[in-house]
Amino acid sequence: MRITINKKTSIFLTFLLLLQASFGQQSEKQEDNINFATFNHRSEINEGDWFATIEENLVCLQLMDSKNRSNPSFVISLCIPEKEFTLNGTNSFELKRAAGIIKFQGSFPNDRETGNFTYIRNSDFETFLNNEGINGGIDDSTSFFKLFLGNVSKEYVLGVKNHGYYPTIRQLGKLGIHNVDLEYINSIADTNYKGLELDMLIKFAIHDISIDYIKDLEKAGYGDIDANMIKKFAIHDVSVDYINGLTQAGYSNLDLNMIKNFAVHDITIDYIKGLSEVGFANLEPNMLKNFAVHDISSNYIQSLLDAGITDADPQSFKKAKIHGLTANYIKRAKANGHNTNELSDYVRLKIHGK
Repeated sequence: MRITINKKTSIFLTFLLLLQASFGQQSEKQEDNINFATFNHRSEINEGDWFATIEENLVCLQLMDSKNRSNPSFVISLCIPEKEFTLNGTNSFELKRAAGIIKFQGSFPNDRETGNFTYIRNSDFETFLNNEGINGGIDDSTSFFKLFLGNVSKEYVLGVKNHGYYPTIRQLGKLGIHNVDLEYINSIADTNYKGLELDMLIKFAIHDISIDYIKDLEKAGYGDIDANMIKKFAIHDVSVDYINGLTQAGYSNLDLNMIKNFAVHDITIDYIKGLSEVGFANLEPNMLKNFAVHDISSNYIQSLLDAGITDADPQSFKKAKIHGLTANYIKRAKANGHNTNELSDYVRLKIHGK
């Protein structure tokens, strides 16, 4: 049954709001880029509403709960090549994959269209999974739909198992929607991370840990980083260029956790240079991290120096920032008869509320 214009508008606006809140706005349409969010652990995602646009031979679909459009239990976004769909007359079409089929009610998208959908599992594929020792669990319904969305095939399942993995349906679903292809799994097996646990392999893919990234770290002397740390490096954009920049700025031989902490707190090479220019070159690494944590910038330091401060004790500057000491406060205190140029004196004055 076709949805009226008013319902179309309502569904479209609701989806845009949810998509912005859950995923952020996407600037370009890409195949294999799947956004999947459920807001209820018992979400029934075998049917619902769809909204679609078509662009550059890609049908970009948004699937969502039809039972509660103002607060849906799931929202899914993905783009699929137009050629993969089969038309069934003028008012229905379908998408068939190894894990099942989605039947769409409504006209095939030309520009923008809406309708409702029903997902039907492929019982033969379920039997195949059972025969391979891959059984469902409490999240079976959601994970099985992820198998469909990720286009997980029998060949893919066997390929994963050939690497010695014994995946659950949930893990296969994650592998599928995050586009972890067999080529990637094969290439990881050729690195120091051969035999990586499957859940960590999935995290590697989620955080875009490429083979080139692993090899670049190896060339830079970081080939023995454990899997969890390299994941953290990737999450916080720790590149080889960043590590080399730290070395050139005087911070060589940092332990891995400190490098990660520097990245977490946005300690850039420019930040280090700025501090050096106002008298804080070669800060001890933990103090440099504390400066960044408390947002002690070169401009802040310079403002206190311009107010007459002559000592340059890092601990005092840290305390000054923690207690909200400003250049204006120092100037007012001096106007009231405090003539010292020791920062620690003004810190004590501020602490005691004078």
